[in-house]
Amino acid sequence: MLLALSPLAAAADYPLPPPPAVSTATRLEFSADHVDFDAPGKTLHLKGHVLVKESTRTIKADELWLDTKDRSGRSEGYLFVDDGGAAVAGESGEFNFEERTGKLSKAHAGYGDWRVHAKEARLNGRSKLDYLGANFTSCDYTPPHYHFHATRVTVVPKKHLIAYNTTFFIGRVPLFYLPIVYKSLDPDHVVPIKFQPGYDRRNGVFVKGTMLHNFSPFLYNKLYLDFYSAQGVGVGTELNHHKGDDRGVLYGYHIHENSSRTERWAVVGNVYQTLVSSLTFQGRAQIQSDATFNNNYARNSLLPVTPTLDNSGALNFRQKLYSLRLSYQREDLAAPDQIHYIKSFEDYPRLDYQTVPLAIGHLPWLNTFTGFADNNYTQGRPFIQKSAGGAWEGTRVFSLGRGFSFVPKLGYSETAYDRFDQAADFASTSTFRDAIIGHYHVNPDLRWKTRLGDWDLAEDYLRRLRPDSMADDAGAIDHGVETNLLSLRDLFHPSRTVFLRVFSGYDFRVFRDHTVGFRERVQPIVSEVTYTPRPTLNWSVRDDYQLDSGNRSVLASFLYGREDGTFGSLAGGYTLAVPDRYAFDASFMLANATGTWKVGGVVRNEIFSSGGITHVAANRLRMFDKELSLTHAWHDFLGRLMVRFRPGGVREGTVRIDLKFGKGVSKTAAQHRDWESEWFPERAAGVHDRP
Repeated sequence: MLLALSPLAAAADYPLPPPPAVSTATRLEFSADHVDFDAPGKTLHLKGHVLVKESTRTIKADELWLDTKDRSGRSEGYLFVDDGGAAVAGESGEFNFEERTGKLSKAHAGYGDWRVHAKEARLNGRSKLDYLGANFTSCDYTPPHYHFHATRVTVVPKKHLIAYNTTFFIGRVPLFYLPIVYKSLDPDHVVPIKFQPGYDRRNGVFVKGTMLHNFSPFLYNKLYLDFYSAQGVGVGTELNHHKGDDRGVLYGYHIHENSSRTERWAVVGNVYQTLVSSLTFQGRAQIQSDATFNNNYARNSLLPVTPTLDNSGALNFRQKLYSLRLSYQREDLAAPDQIHYIKSFEDYPRLDYQTVPLAIGHLPWLNTFTGFADNNYTQGRPFIQKSAGGAWEGTRVFSLGRGFSFVPKLGYSETAYDRFDQAADFASTSTFRDAIIGHYHVNPDLRWKTRLGDWDLAEDYLRRLRPDSMADDAGAIDHGVETNLLSLRDLFHPSRTVFLRVFSGYDFRVFRDHTVGFRERVQPIVSEVTYTPRPTLNWSVRDDYQLDSGNRSVLASFLYGREDGTFGSLAGGYTLAVPDRYAFDASFMLANATGTWKVGGVVRNEIFSSGGITHVAANRLRMFDKELSLTHAWHDFLGRLMVRFRPGGVREGTVRIDLKFGKGVSKTAAQHRDWESEWFPERAAGVHDRP
């Protein structure tokens, strides 16, 4: 071993002993401004710019005592220990060179974006450090905006940090307790963690935790671990993928409820994936234990009560001139008990073929060919129907002068059925087996561009032939005419701030079993007006009016401001499906100039009146959905307080903490948000929370 001393050390009064023998394979080098040697105690006293190097460890101190007998050291002042993969400093400490252990008092250290301050740090000789009575944070402000306090923090440098008996603080205010906190220290794996403690009348006190793990720039996973005092522990996961046009998500969640002793769960998946050149797969999976699952455990879903389950899958083969699609599709409707689902529709499988508009020879029009084969179940039909067919459509555009064009379409199709039931009269049907039924349709469209808008006058005529015949099905109840509709549409855009659309039609069909009056033949008159004088102001009105039944629906909305900042929004509507009820929603958001503070709220109301809008009684107002939130964004985390009241037993108050935990996470999180909003629209910015 080598002993390197300064000139002052060389002038000591006593002869220096041999360097401390740490082990037969270890070299120890040390230097200082001044060295004293205590011969009886076999102790070296180093003072001023002390530097000790031993194997992979480097020690710096203002003053240090080295015991050459038991191969140990101690310091009563500043002490810095660099163990290769980790560095820790303290106000005093002691260590053993042979066992490579030690401890430092009032220690502090840094690991990537994390800072740790502890009453004591212990080195155990196995590339692992324990901090006792520790505060740690990734906030680079002094004092930090937030920190964790733990009885013990174990750190394996460049691998992970684990804290035990942890309390989360904002400033000096403790918010909640977590038994264990885990954080990866791998610089290639950023793991943001979100905490959302709160209270819900149905589920009790809860803490929702979300951990995000990046496998690659194109693949990441969310792990959900939620504790509900009244219901138990809920666990879930969500895997997201996005690379070019290929993208997908798989979400699953499960909880065994203590109160009902039932299993509640949901699985949702969506995917679009290129398999080989020109061949892609797309699919959707959606199953869940009951229709009200989202209302209890996925509160931000646009469908708190899920009325339908949609499952599908398809292989798509695309070429320059045609495409093929082999698909499966199923739809289930929620039963009245809101627990079970009943199959209402299923294609298993279906094959579709379609060409692009083709120019054939010297024909002056474009031709489109389609075909299909299907095996279909429909609720209420007592048999599985097999069918196959093909169709042709020809179209051409004629320019009739300035602003005028004429676009006629002509088509013919035939479909073969293994069984086909057709209404024969009011009380009976006719059944045809192994029948081929043809249809022909004509669809001319006259277009006229004027200063009062773009007008379309179109006729849509579809006629059915008798089964296994080329003659019209004139003896049927509808005389074989399935569609005979004349429609008029106007799209008016007088300025960049005003948009107007009006359309209606007239049905010419005649039936054998009943008479259709003029007021019934006139189709609903639908008008829409949108006014946007500037980006921060928008209002729109949509009215659906029919001569026979009056206003079938009215919808109006008003927005002032920007949804990502300060705004106010009003929306109201009416539909004939619920004739004694009017809906009225109001929402707002107040934000400061930098967007760090936001206060928002939503109130959804129902107004009951059997005498129309002019007879609304104030005592019939019901506010069925209410929400108020307070949000503050710091540079390293987002905090949100929220209370929510909604039908289905939802009485909820939550505290949401989104911790960024390091640089660069916010950009990644924003990118992930855009990916997710394709599958979960409620996660779009400024609309709802994201888990």
